[in-house]
Amino acid sequence: MAKLVLSVVAEGILAKAMSLASEHIGFAWGFKEELCKLQVSLTKIQAVIHDAEKRQISDESVKIWLLELKDVAYEADNVLDEFGYEILCQKVESQKRKKRVFEPNPQDRFGQETDSFIDDSEVVGRGDDVLKIVNLLIGANNQRVISVAPIVGMAGLGNTTTTKLVYNHELVKKHFDVKMWVCVSDNFDVKRILREILEILDNNCSGLENKNAILHHLQEKLQGKIYLLILDDVWDEDREKWDSLRSSLLGINQNNGNNILVTTRKDNVAQIMKTSLMHKLEKLSKDECWLIFKEKAFANERIPITPDLEDIGGKIAKRCGGNPLATRVLGGMMRLKEDKSEWLLIQNSKTWDSMEDNNGVFPILKLSFDHLPTPSLKQCFAYCSIFPKDFIIEKKLLVQLWMAEGFLQTPKRSFSVIVDIGNKYFDFLVANSLFQDLERDSYGDITWCKMHDLVHDLALSISEGETLHLEGNLGDDINVSHTRRLSLISDGHTTPAIPLSKDGMGRLCTIFLNFVDLGDKLLEFKCVHGLSLSGSCIKELPESIGMLRHLRLLRIKDTYIKVIPNSVSMLYNLQTLVIKGCRLLKELPKDLQNLINLRHIDIDNIMKLPTDIGRLTCLQTLPFFNVGQDIGGQIGELGCLSQLRGELSIYHLGHVRDKEEAKTADLAEKPEVHELEFCWSWQDEREGNNNDEDVLEGLQPHPNLKSLKIVFFEGENFPSWLLGSDNIRGGLFLFDHLLEIRLSYCSKCKKLPTLGHLPSLKVLEIRGMDNVRCIGTEFYGSYNGEGSSNSRGGSGSTVLFPALEELVLGGMRNLEEWNDVTEPAAELGMIFPRLECLEVWRCEKLTSAPHHFPSLKELYISNIRGPAFEQLISELTTLTSLVDLTISCCADLESILPHGHVWPICISLRSLFIDGCDELSTFPDALHNLHCLEDIEVKWCRNLRSFPSIQGIASFLQRLWLCCSDEALPPGLQSCVSLQHLFIDDWPHLISIPDLRNLHSLTDLQIYHCPNLISIPDPKELPSLTQLKIWDCSKLKSIPDLKELPSLTQLKIWDCSKLKSIPDLPSLTLLKISGCPNLISIPDMRELPSLTHLEISDCQKLSFNFNERSHAPLEELYLYGWASLNTLPEEIQFFTAVKILDISKFDEMVSLPDWLGNLSSIQELYIHNCKNMMYLPTTQAMRRLIKLEQLSIHECPKLKERCAEGSGAEWSKIGHIPKFSSNGYG
Repeated sequence: MAKLVLSVVAEGILAKAMSLASEHIGFAWGFKEELCKLQVSLTKIQAVIHDAEKRQISDESVKIWLLELKDVAYEADNVLDEFGYEILCQKVESQKRKKRVFEPNPQDRFGQETDSFIDDSEVVGRGDDVLKIVNLLIGANNQRVISVAPIVGMAGLGNTTTTKLVYNHELVKKHFDVKMWVCVSDNFDVKRILREILEILDNNCSGLENKNAILHHLQEKLQGKIYLLILDDVWDEDREKWDSLRSSLLGINQNNGNNILVTTRKDNVAQIMKTSLMHKLEKLSKDECWLIFKEKAFANERIPITPDLEDIGGKIAKRCGGNPLATRVLGGMMRLKEDKSEWLLIQNSKTWDSMEDNNGVFPILKLSFDHLPTPSLKQCFAYCSIFPKDFIIEKKLLVQLWMAEGFLQTPKRSFSVIVDIGNKYFDFLVANSLFQDLERDSYGDITWCKMHDLVHDLALSISEGETLHLEGNLGDDINVSHTRRLSLISDGHTTPAIPLSKDGMGRLCTIFLNFVDLGDKLLEFKCVHGLSLSGSCIKELPESIGMLRHLRLLRIKDTYIKVIPNSVSMLYNLQTLVIKGCRLLKELPKDLQNLINLRHIDIDNIMKLPTDIGRLTCLQTLPFFNVGQDIGGQIGELGCLSQLRGELSIYHLGHVRDKEEAKTADLAEKPEVHELEFCWSWQDEREGNNNDEDVLEGLQPHPNLKSLKIVFFEGENFPSWLLGSDNIRGGLFLFDHLLEIRLSYCSKCKKLPTLGHLPSLKVLEIRGMDNVRCIGTEFYGSYNGEGSSNSRGGSGSTVLFPALEELVLGGMRNLEEWNDVTEPAAELGMIFPRLECLEVWRCEKLTSAPHHFPSLKELYISNIRGPAFEQLISELTTLTSLVDLTISCCADLESILPHGHVWPICISLRSLFIDGCDELSTFPDALHNLHCLEDIEVKWCRNLRSFPSIQGIASFLQRLWLCCSDEALPPGLQSCVSLQHLFIDDWPHLISIPDLRNLHSLTDLQIYHCPNLISIPDPKELPSLTQLKIWDCSKLKSIPDLKELPSLTQLKIWDCSKLKSIPDLPSLTLLKISGCPNLISIPDMRELPSLTHLEISDCQKLSFNFNERSHAPLEELYLYGWASLNTLPEEIQFFTAVKILDISKFDEMVSLPDWLGNLSSIQELYIHNCKNMMYLPTTQAMRRLIKLEQLSIHECPKLKERCAEGSGAEWSKIGHIPKFSSNGYG
């Protein structure tokens, strides 16, 4: 590694020395001659390094000398950086003295964790494995709550890849309600795994630390569902950890039929975890390896597949030993080797002699690394060791980090932009299969990737101790004397100070700190190039950050920072500024324009930008620009930024005077800006006549544009550049690359632009265009007919909207007609041939629409008047591909398809959703023709008199939500043998529910708003039922005996005013009761032996029947007070296992009892809406709550005042609690 590091550092020093020598300031300081001597010395040193590298293996003194030389090289690099910084200071001062010039200089343009996604096109030889595993899953023993099937294979055989193919298989998608993927790796932390499962199901639950809270949320999310869980890359052989996870999962969901797939390389892990057969992956055949190798090696069309190369390649592929990873990597390496001798060199390499180790994979990976063409590329690869294993790497950030480290250098006399070189390096590593699991954006560009863990091991071995990554409990006084790149991630329970010894901190080049307190050590990182700070513990940046002269990348993420000190404007080397998730930050430093090397400003929150942004002439990334009226904030600033690329939103365009001023943004000369948003504002104060048309005409983009958004435009006509063609380009339309157009609230436009000719357009969204009354032929463009010249300049029929996949028309209040194109085009399928998703909403006056959508899969219709809906839906006679149909809020719709002739055509329909159609009275009888239907939801249709028989589709239905004014549920319900979820909602005349004994698959039964319902059926014949929810059934007096339902774990009852009692439920884990004023009692805890979560509110007559013999495992207790309950029931003190206690709305309670201190297991205590509460238990009682980690006091004004930090009378009782929060009245 010394050779690699030293050669790269030496290259960087040479480049810097030459750059400094070329500066005039070198003469003024008198060190130009010394710089020239340094160049000669460095060239000689490079030659010596090559020889020393060979000798260090056998000569320890040479190895030590190389390490020392490496340290010296870094020091020299830092010294030159200091000189470079002084030069930049001189440049900034010079710029401040110069008169600003707004016109751009034309010459400046040339001086510039695991997931389930997979590209199955690259997978070879695993088809039989996938089918066997799929059959294992869907044919598993459904009498078992959790079945565990391990997939075992040695490194590189494709355990994860094969599992992804299974995960995304259509049969698996249909069989399981929920699928979840967690990458375990070597950190089998049960709470982390559960938290990641929850975050997959609900993004709003991210960051939860309390295990019981996590389990509670998981129980709600998975209740009544059958799930598939992937535990990828498991290493840990600790049976206790697996038993703990399995026990938690069993408590969450007791449905039969859940499955866990485990991927592992270790047979012992498989034996510990399996409940069913394991599947072993075998090596690929030599023919399969040859297919992989050939696909990679001959991807470069410049290299022909000659007989010689094919013969050698076949032998190389054979020697890969059936390992797909090794074969892919070697194939990628060979794609640039054109000479037969190079192929023979690999075939005869001594690397094959070490194939016995690591199953032959690691030596091949090392061989691929050795053949990377440049030292810089090797260093870029080695740098990736800074990320933990299985980390999902953002391509953009990785390239910026490479740039900050100085790995990316533009060749002499090259006009390349540095970031383009980084992108090429990244693509090269992808082509060599050193990156995998690629994720792409809507344009097909790679945005995220991962490294195979063996490849990550290779990067770590190459780094030779230069990279240190620590997670969890960080310890203290960590020695970093030889470390260059450091990543510290705290476990989140505490916020430790930086746990480093001073020795070596000044040598660190890249630092990632996550939930680690900076303290006063920032200045110790005096040579840092890349600094990433994240976590809510970071609330401010010290002024001293401006003294980090070498800093090139500053990344601030998810912090509570309100202000970035203006001293940041002295970081003249800074190239990248990333600010994400810092919602309290409102503006950037006022002197940011001094950062003349700044290339990337990446911000996700619209904030105030400093003036004179146009002085940042190196800038390539700027997500938004706010047009101002003052000098330094006008749109001409953008004209100076000739290197802009990516996305750009321009706001407050009402401040632009006219077309000529708009042209000064020079957007037509920015070929790398691919996404543009033009946004005016309702708040803009316009002087004189509306000039929006004039301004937008002057904002013509470059033809490379891929995405265009126009918002709050108040012109009557769209610009000519959007409609016209370019004669220079042979009559082709200007924007042939446009993939997405969104036109929002352009309220004065009377007609839509002609867009049917755009060959690449995939997404078109038009909303809030109130002045458009008719969508006619101008929208489509001309149809030429057979044999005529088309818009592409060729002959034959024109296809209109040839690539469009998604079309949205919304909020067009005056739209009356949506006319079809001329009949021949529609009949020949020459319009919307690929449209899959159509949304039409809030177009209340619409009375007509086209009828030919041959590929339509999703149709969403909302807020359309009845006659218009009937016209629209009755003409849709080509819906053979329709999968999802939603009809929402069509208030005067009386009947859906009275003739029913469209239903038989919807042969693929799986989901039917109808809601908010108050006048709907009948439903089509032709429902029985929809044999693929799995999900029906009809709700908030208060006048629906009857629902047709579902007998014909009963055997396929999995989810049914019905509301109706009939007195009985629809015929055929008893035949729904596959039904898992049944919702009976808003049946005002329903008195009883029929026998449901045949619904053996039913897991979830919910009954809402049935005021005349007297009884519910005996559910003892529902063996799979896990959740029963009853809401607003005011005549229901009792609930049947539920003792014989071993799977029932959740019971929730709201607003059942006559309910007096609840039966014993031995399997219940969660019980919620609210608004039951006549409820007298709930079962003794001895009759609820599994209960862990209890929530009670507004039950005036309820008395607690608990005592010291009630040995409940209760862990979460939520009590919401009512008039007759003025203090906490003393029986609560017997729940000694409670970990979360939530007390709310006890208006008369003044103090909490001292016996609360007996609940020593409490970890979280919440006191809410207790307006007269003043006193906590005594200090002694509070100190007995030894596990209390969080105290929250909200909307308790008197108690809040007494708990004020440092000064409140109660503060001494709670000052030791790690997490405390309070407020008054919201």
